[in-house]
Amino acid sequence: MKLRLFVMLTALFVAFSCSNNNYCSNSTIAITSLETEYACNNTKYEMDIDLSEDTMIISNQQDFSEFVTGTCQPTIDFTRYDLIIGKKTLSSGNESIEYTLIENCETGNLNLKVTFIQNIASVAPTLTYHALTPKMGNQQLLTTEISIE
Repeated sequence: MKLRLFVMLTALFVAFSCSNNNYCSNSTIAITSLETEYACNNTKYEMDIDLSEDTMIISNQQDFSEFVTGTCQPTIDFTRYDLIIGKKTLSSGNESIEYTLIENCETGNLNLKVTFIQNIASVAPTLTYHALTPKMGNQQLLTTEISIE
């Protein structure tokens, strides 16, 4: 009888603990680019920022005008967007750059995954990469993860 009561209480405990599970799932956040929003062309080659193997978050037009040079100088809607911009030197030619922005469900922090898709060209370019992201919160942190394929 005591064993049966113990098993029933254990089953109830497990059932209630599982029903209160606060499981969350990281989410992918939609991003855009200067090419898409402002008709800029070939920004990986035509845009520059004084960085070396680093990333910067630009959240206002004044900083954009001060730090970013090149043929693309739009007036960005910084009430909607933050600009994440960086530079990377590669050992071979570049086919394309892909971006994925992930929000951590527990912390709210962001991780931008930048993937350089390479080709066999012997040119070793230094490219400027960027993403226009939804405006970040004051407490949100951003990490950038670079991969080369």
